[in-house]
Amino acid sequence: MNTENKIINDLNSLKELRQSWKEDNLKVVFTNGCFDIVHLGHIDYLEKARNLGQKLIIGLNTDESIKTLKGESRPINDAYARARMLAAFQFVDAVILFGEETPFNLINSLLPDVLVKGNDYTIDTIVGAKEVLANGGKVETVELVAGYSTSNIINKIKGE
Repeated sequence: MNTENKIINDLNSLKELRQSWKEDNLKVVFTNGCFDIVHLGHIDYLEKARNLGQKLIIGLNTDESIKTLKGESRPINDAYARARMLAAFQFVDAVILFGEETPFNLINSLLPDVLVKGNDYTIDTIVGAKEVLANGGKVETVELVAGYSTSNIINKIKGE
């Protein structure tokens, strides 16, 4: 298997793939994030998300969007490395980069069956939730593993 095949470079191709899964009656789950230094918290979160359906799509922030969100010293790993790491997971079916401030355009274009974020969000604060719900989909939050974050790992490496 070539993990690069799971990295989708344009939205139209992903929409076609999503449509084929829909025609096969497969429940499609979508989540998004930076996934800069992949750790146990990410793995647990993504497994839980995938278990809510049969296919998992990840919207991955571009390097430029992470710099805007997290500061000039981030990301640690570039977009290609982060996408390949995520694509290597058996439970990930597609990864697509997005450079906008939020994944709204991706979510609104794909209209997944299930939209997932961590339980540090509430359904009313999840971007795209209204659109997914209006299309008959579900919005779920999953419990996060306490103590695991990229920022914590970076601080530990720095000795902070």
